[in-house]
Amino acid sequence: MKRMKLLLVLLLTSGICGYAANKGSLTEITIQNWLKAGSFDLHYPAFHTTKDVEAKTFGAKELLQTSYLNFKNITPSGKEVLKWNSKNYNWKHVKADPKGLVGKETTSTPQMSYFVTYISADQWLKAKLKIETWSMCEAFLDGKKILSHYKIATNNPGSEEKTLSLEKGKHTLLIKILHGTDHSGVKVSLSPEKEWKESNISLSLSPKHFITINDVLDGTKVKGAQISYDGKYAIISYSRTLPPSDKSDNWKEIQEISTGTITQSFRGKDLGQIQWLPNANSISYTRKLNGTKNLYLFNLDKGREVLLAENLKDFGQYHWSPNGEYIIYSVSKDYSEEWKLRKIQGMEDRLPWFRNRSFLYKLDVASGVKQRLTFGAISTSLHDISPDGKSILFSQSRPDYNEYPYDKQNLYQMDISTFKVDTIWEDKLFSGSAQFSPDSKHLLVQGGPSCFGKIGENLGNQPLANNYDGQLYILNLKNNNVDPITYNFAPSVNQAIWNKNDGMIYIKADDRDYVNLFRYDLKKRQFNQMQTGVDVVKGIDFSAQSSKMAYTGCSISTPYQAYVLDLKSNQQSVIAQPETERFKNVKFGKTEDWNFTKTDGKTISGRVYYPPNFDPTKKYPMIVNYYAGTAPVERSFGGRYPLNLYAANGYVVYLLQPSGAIGFGQEFSAEHQNNWGKTTADEIIEGTKKFMKAHPFVDASKVGCIGASYGGFMTMYLQTKTDIFAAAISHAGISSITSYWGEGYWGYSYSVNATGHSFPWNRKDLYIKQSPLYNAEKINTPILLIHGSADTNVPPGESIQMYQALKLQGKDAELVFVKNQDHHILNYTQRILWNNTIFAYFGKYLKDQPQWWNELYPDKNL
Repeated sequence: MKRMKLLLVLLLTSGICGYAANKGSLTEITIQNWLKAGSFDLHYPAFHTTKDVEAKTFGAKELLQTSYLNFKNITPSGKEVLKWNSKNYNWKHVKADPKGLVGKETTSTPQMSYFVTYISADQWLKAKLKIETWSMCEAFLDGKKILSHYKIATNNPGSEEKTLSLEKGKHTLLIKILHGTDHSGVKVSLSPEKEWKESNISLSLSPKHFITINDVLDGTKVKGAQISYDGKYAIISYSRTLPPSDKSDNWKEIQEISTGTITQSFRGKDLGQIQWLPNANSISYTRKLNGTKNLYLFNLDKGREVLLAENLKDFGQYHWSPNGEYIIYSVSKDYSEEWKLRKIQGMEDRLPWFRNRSFLYKLDVASGVKQRLTFGAISTSLHDISPDGKSILFSQSRPDYNEYPYDKQNLYQMDISTFKVDTIWEDKLFSGSAQFSPDSKHLLVQGGPSCFGKIGENLGNQPLANNYDGQLYILNLKNNNVDPITYNFAPSVNQAIWNKNDGMIYIKADDRDYVNLFRYDLKKRQFNQMQTGVDVVKGIDFSAQSSKMAYTGCSISTPYQAYVLDLKSNQQSVIAQPETERFKNVKFGKTEDWNFTKTDGKTISGRVYYPPNFDPTKKYPMIVNYYAGTAPVERSFGGRYPLNLYAANGYVVYLLQPSGAIGFGQEFSAEHQNNWGKTTADEIIEGTKKFMKAHPFVDASKVGCIGASYGGFMTMYLQTKTDIFAAAISHAGISSITSYWGEGYWGYSYSVNATGHSFPWNRKDLYIKQSPLYNAEKINTPILLIHGSADTNVPPGESIQMYQALKLQGKDAELVFVKNQDHHILNYTQRILWNNTIFAYFGKYLKDQPQWWNELYPDKNL
């Protein structure tokens, strides 16, 4: 094999020094440029020459092996400072000598230095790392030790080698050197294996990189925010993964909003269900003890804890009355039995939780008296407590298989002092959740378009409503008149609060692919969108006695943060942004909206994610993403399918929101009913073709598609309708509408809004002809079926039967199970492997790079 010279080019980009290896037949790259920190004085521990209980002493090797710093967090640039004890050390650019050596320092006392460089791979590849050293040293890649050498050379340097599997992207190589008294120095080289001789490996001194799966999963995440009664404090919930384990750390902090000071931290404490009291700067919480729970109150101002109730068995959720005088809580009991044979008592009885029953209790805070409020064979659920604390709303729901939608709800109002119960509605077919108005004379009811019959349906030409499309109604308790206030409001309501302080109704709603916050003025009968500073608003929480609210939110390229909004001034401020520092070196590509008009005149919304450093003169493979079920794909950060990550791997990503999604108006969402892919497939195909025609940088021969759940069904179904895709991935997809309808935990209940009034026996045209399984002979696209082995929503059999149908016909199909995972892949390690499987499969078919897939899933002679 001919040895070719390597041209190293110094790049000066944005003031950052870097260098790159030319594309071509690479045999060996000697790493010349490094960032160095040190040299640090090291000291042997006292009695280091004394043998320990294992007859070992503490020498130079042990001095080097000591973990002084967390290398996972070391990604320096030339401008940064490394703190070492009480001193600051600047990372400095150093070059290797003509022989390629760095760290050529001799010392009379132990000293250590860190050397960092960055390796970028333009695809998954293998390369050999070689270290020739006179010194003791250790090498780390992305924070993990990969090589070590614990001998000091005298005549000739020692040598260590390691074959690395480099995923596409940037990797941090850190060398830890213990300087010696005689010879010293380390030479580091990198050699791509022969199979990747045309690949490009670049080296730089810049930590700037494109987003990775670890960026998505790791770090501290804001999970929620609750605001105190006077708006002075906020409880902020956090979580953090603990790689390489599959465990996570969850904790809460109480923060003074005006100063940002953390006044309390609940980390590592067995506390749960933390809530603010409605009339004091106090919190309540539970603690588990001997299989039961104790309920406590802690006053922040006095710093005192009070036991409210103890030995609460089967304690569930709890809610404070507005005056703080009592608590309404639930107690649950599981009535399931051990069995060898069991008769199923109705359709839901096969569900693990169906025999659970939950009932309501009242705890009087002053006396500690506990009273049972509800009883019977049907669970009761609390909806609201009246502003004056005199009554509560609760409901019962039960299945009724004789009448669509096969479930009925009763809503009751109870006088909390006499336990007298009045019925507000009975045998309601389309249920709703209710809350009191500030004067308790009306109810704000959240439900679907059919919650009160035709009065709330604004379906245009569609015959049947999609009742996942959230609507709001005001019910007059005196005369039972109903006002459908969102009748002409296109966004779909997912949370609403009738604020007792200003009388306004605040609404969090799916607004196309945004989740926005709106304020409804009852006097003007007007909705106004509020400025939140984010694309996607999550949980909202209102102060009981001030004009402030707290919420969390994110945008396409901004992780979740916590905010406080003053409802009077409309001024918002960030109160928690823990990932700002972590993402300072992440470079995102451009995102923009791209909509198209169908041949029938309807506009279909979409958006595009471009690769970072996008060059419109080049050709790019493309991934088309969709859900196509009844929910839009939000503009959120991260998530199951972090599309920024797909773009960072060199793909143009086109996401579209086909007909049937909520957030675009009732008529649009109602198209989900009795359609099962017929309209949405045409829209995805038409949109993909129009996008490729409008964007010549897309390689039309290298377009893939991916979807999950209903989107997994769409992936399968699309391949029976078109050959425009070069590869397809279906996660947890439905191959037979009939088997999903009957077997999935939510199959028949989901069908209320997907196939209303339609069943396998009266709509064979829908259940059979539109099922991908019954059209498997039409599929010619290579397809990956991936499924959690413990999926209860879409059973794994949906992928199994499609796989068997395709393999029997000699089609190009793969089936991968994710062990013990349900509908969502939540396990940390498996989430990364699952993500890598997706990229490896697309790499094989959309980039002609099969090596990663073959490494992950080599064929075996079974």
